[in-house]
Amino acid sequence: MPDVAQQIEALRQEIRRHERLYYVDAKPEISDKQFDELLKRLEALEAKHPEFVTPDSPTQRVGGQPIDGFQTVPHARRMYSIDNSYNEEDLTKWAKRCFEAIDPAFGNYAAAFEEVDQAEAEVKGQRTDEAKKVRKLAKETREGLHSALAAQVEVAGQEGFPIPGGYIAEPKIDGVAINLRYERGQLVQALTRGDGTSGDDVTANVRAIRSVPLVLQGPESFRPPEILEVRGEIFMPQKEFLRLNAEAEAAGNEPFANPRNATAGTLKQLDPKVVAARKLQFIAHGSGELSEEIADLGIDAHSKLLQQIAAWGVPINARNRQCESIREVLRELEAFDTERLELSYGVDGVVVKVDRYDFQQQLGYTSKFPRWAIAYKYATEQAETTVLEIQWQMGKTGKLTPRARMEPVFVAGTTVQHATLHNFGELERKDVRVGDQVIIEKAGEIIPQVVRSLKEKRPAGVEPVVPPSECPECGSEVEPEIGNNGRETGRYCINPECPAQLRERLMHFAGRGQMDIDGLGEKAIIQLADAGLLNSFGDIFCLKDHREEMLKLERMGEKKVDNLLASIEEVKSRGLARVLGSLGIRHVGSTGSRILAEHYGTLDALMAASEEDIRTFKINGRESGIGEEIAKSLYHFLHSERGQFVFQELREAGVDLTEPQPEATEGGSQLFAGKSLVVTGKLEQYSRDEIHDLIRQHGGRAASSVSKSTDYLIAGEKAGSKLAKAEKLGVAVISEGEFLEMLSQALDPDG
Repeated sequence: MPDVAQQIEALRQEIRRHERLYYVDAKPEISDKQFDELLKRLEALEAKHPEFVTPDSPTQRVGGQPIDGFQTVPHARRMYSIDNSYNEEDLTKWAKRCFEAIDPAFGNYAAAFEEVDQAEAEVKGQRTDEAKKVRKLAKETREGLHSALAAQVEVAGQEGFPIPGGYIAEPKIDGVAINLRYERGQLVQALTRGDGTSGDDVTANVRAIRSVPLVLQGPESFRPPEILEVRGEIFMPQKEFLRLNAEAEAAGNEPFANPRNATAGTLKQLDPKVVAARKLQFIAHGSGELSEEIADLGIDAHSKLLQQIAAWGVPINARNRQCESIREVLRELEAFDTERLELSYGVDGVVVKVDRYDFQQQLGYTSKFPRWAIAYKYATEQAETTVLEIQWQMGKTGKLTPRARMEPVFVAGTTVQHATLHNFGELERKDVRVGDQVIIEKAGEIIPQVVRSLKEKRPAGVEPVVPPSECPECGSEVEPEIGNNGRETGRYCINPECPAQLRERLMHFAGRGQMDIDGLGEKAIIQLADAGLLNSFGDIFCLKDHREEMLKLERMGEKKVDNLLASIEEVKSRGLARVLGSLGIRHVGSTGSRILAEHYGTLDALMAASEEDIRTFKINGRESGIGEEIAKSLYHFLHSERGQFVFQELREAGVDLTEPQPEATEGGSQLFAGKSLVVTGKLEQYSRDEIHDLIRQHGGRAASSVSKSTDYLIAGEKAGSKLAKAEKLGVAVISEGEFLEMLSQALDPDG
């Protein structure tokens, strides 16, 4: 009879085999009950003989104690997001770019064009007969090359731009991206995507997910490399999502909006036992850091890596397809459009990748995306339902936003009962009425919105919606807003003390991209306001005086309270620009706030300026771009009783209300001094914010709209209306590459 250690190890191997059969091979041999019985036998043996317990045992997925929090950890290799396409044309254009970059014939054409250009350059300015012959020959050769190149592209397009090794199409699971790090076959770390360069360490929670192997399996000759990072999606199956929401509603709690939110919320639980109970799953779709031994296994393509990690026990998607051409990919997309509705989990498209790693390396990356991959998104799913009520919600500026309450309807993976109507003007334009049948969809597959009313199905006697004449929150007077066309576009509560407005303003003030106060989200603000601790912006900075009262509130433990107070203390030094942009002053956003703060330097200087000064001041001899609406709104707020009260409170709390004057950044120049540049379209190498930083670094102003005073429009792909306006006004249009070349010349004129 085997000894105890052998019995334990045999049970572990048997449990791992059944986990693999269930999650990787989709061929379970035993029921869930029989699996649980195996696990209980192992738990009993290990309880009797704790000396044999190891961290990789199936019983050790869930730790005994809740964790304290999540540490942010850098990724060994950046986790990029994937660019999107929404139609066959965009997908085909992407395949064409990949084909032209990979096919050696196109490199030969480039070399031939360069040779012709060189020959022509050598006789530039010469008027001899020989020079004329060279130029004539260059023109004819160039025309011939263009013709041959066009013919080759046309043939390749008809064939679907086939490349050696082909493409691979993978269902795009609507989950949370994760990076699993294995060292010598053992799971040692799990990180969320985060900002791509670093993510939250959720290892304790990921260990609780049964489909994530704690140890990679395989014989001695089939061992995984020293370091293997597997990337994929953690998701919640639809059945589990419905069960979880049913339990939440039965307990009187707010249900999750969709399975992805439920997954993200589950991964942020401090108790791994909760994660284990919610039955999340994992499917791999890529890799991060790999040690060099991976090459010894002959893995030179994405599809081969997926096959290999599946052999080690990591789940991959059975619906992955290899395709020789983009035409074949398009056929797969059409077939999968029907199949995806039958899946037990949510997908919002298909990711298409160039399969071979050497080609992926050749294609490289933009600042945001890999050039060798693209996500094809299916058309937005719509549904029909009935409007039961029009509700009015309060915004931070006092604006009342209409929202439709409807008969519950299932659309794009979730049950929807409410949809936004944006503003009164939109409600009136779409003529949505209580009792109407309407078509709804999810904008960006997240926010439900009413697309149109089915007027042909409208019941008799249904009346148009009458907007409120008083605030539904505080009962104060409501003021209409009239658009340029003379029609009403919205309604505003004019009571600055309206409690609903205050909470919205506090949420905006503390939010990401504003003051960014970690831990002061919507629920915390409502809880603190209900407790009488938050009645103004200044109260945020006085919470340190109410620590004991905060600790008495539900879900406000010592660590949470202390972290929040530390974050509040930290944001005091954000500066005047961030404060101005966070107060919710009408028409005053982050760009205007930065321009104003950098120009005036201090709140006192801004307070001393007249409305005309604010509207007309210049930067390096050029208009600031602030304009009449911003100047009027800001001046009114600064000199109103409420505005003066806000800033007095912030001063007394020690909030920094100054802004350092901009200086030339190291490595910068004055290339664009006094010039206004606008960026539009899809960029290749930089994000919009990065380009704006470069413009400012070199003395220019990054404007948001094209006008007569615009000096340059930097136009990427799909530039649209701004490009058309620039061409109409005669504004110089340059590409991203030309912009970067100008910078290069300015920094190194002799280079």
